[in-house]
Amino acid sequence: MPQIERVSRKELTATEVIDIVEAGGRVVIDLSVIGATMQLVIRKSDGVYYCDTPMKLMSHEDPDDLRACLEQFRLVRQDPVDEAETVSATA
Repeated sequence: MPQIERVSRKELTATEVIDIVEAGGRVVIDLSVIGATMQLVIRKSDGVYYCDTPMKLMSHEDPDDLRACLEQFRLVRQDPVDEAETVSATA
């Protein structure tokens, strides 16, 4: 049985989510949408990354695509490396 990590939105970074998925685990992200709680399941199967939502199954071919999706929908907190790059780029 795969490791299942249940977290709240923005509890993990994209790197942490990808590391868990790469190790064969799944990440369940609990979030609230218009007063209702829903869960997204992030997983990997046969080399494809999946984000299962109650309304749609999204698939990604590589970890960079998954990372972009997680960040676009603000499901993860920013990686510390990204924050340092942002600060140095604006300085």
